[in-house]
Amino acid sequence: MVATGALAGCSGLPGTGPRTLDTVVHENSEDELSWDFPGQSDAESIGYVEIRRKPQFDSEGSIPSLWFTFNASIDPSSSYKLDQFTATFATPNTYFDQHGQLTYLVSPPTRSDSFNTYYQRAWGGTTHRQFVMDMDDIGLDGTIQFPFVIRDPQALPSTLQCSFSVQATESGTFGETVTASGSGTFEFG
Repeated sequence: MVATGALAGCSGLPGTGPRTLDTVVHENSEDELSWDFPGQSDAESIGYVEIRRKPQFDSEGSIPSLWFTFNASIDPSSSYKLDQFTATFATPNTYFDQHGQLTYLVSPPTRSDSFNTYYQRAWGGTTHRQFVMDMDDIGLDGTIQFPFVIRDPQALPSTLQCSFSVQATESGTFGETVTASGSGTFEFG
């Protein structure tokens, strides 16, 4: 009983916590901002996170809108499963100072029992809000993908500040838990 209690909650080897993976920017263009998180070697890929601009753009509609897709993916050939992710989006301070808050709309993924969206305050010269999407207890190898839209009746931003964090666990009794995070500015306009 004592040995079982000592091992409960461990990640990988006893006495160790989650291993933090380095992230590498895979693409940073006007169409996509993405990161890879390799495993022990450059040849081993555990997964990636991608924010991609979709071709739908409705600048003439009642409210100008831009469409995006968010992907959090674990390579099915790895022995890891995605446990959780968090993605955060915000406009630059200069946009906020001129236009105020932006509206975000999101369509949750099909497996969305633990999918949450909320706003949190961001501090950086001025106080404005960040849009946060998170999902826990996923237990999936493969890709979680869903669309989101930004809208503003005055003017759409040409950039978004983006950040993410993911956690994945290797299968098996002593399966290792890994985390990865990254941030960047998606310049799409």
